[in-house]
Amino acid sequence: MLEVLPAVLVVDDDRVQLAVVTSVLQKAGFHVLSAGSARAALDIARSSTPKICLLVTDMNMPGTSGRVLAAELVTQHPELRVLYITAHADDLFRETRVLDPHEAFLEKPVSAQGLREAVNLLLRTLIPGRTPRTGNG
Repeated sequence: MLEVLPAVLVVDDDRVQLAVVTSVLQKAGFHVLSAGSARAALDIARSSTPKICLLVTDMNMPGTSGRVLAAELVTQHPELRVLYITAHADDLFRETRVLDPHEAFLEKPVSAQGLREAVNLLLRTLIPGRTPRTGNG
């Protein structure tokens, strides 16, 4: 029987950034769902099979911010891990000085290796035995 790995939901209103992050994570062996807005992400999260284990989101998007999106999804899925990707790290810490233990952030531009490493660190306790793929893929 095939093992169904939990999914990673990638959200970014920048189509190029969305495609790059999605591609990097797919090559690392993840099942990736992608959305171009917070509204689309919420729709995907409601109907997703397999279970979403990680949200990778841009912080600054039209309409709903990545922070608000994450807060809403975490209330529905308490084990959800969150990786914020932002060109404006100061905005992330404007409202709070400390991230929750299930959260991390990367500043844009993000390297493929940095993205894979951040994702693997966030998920290491959620997916026991997962062998990280950290090559240049």
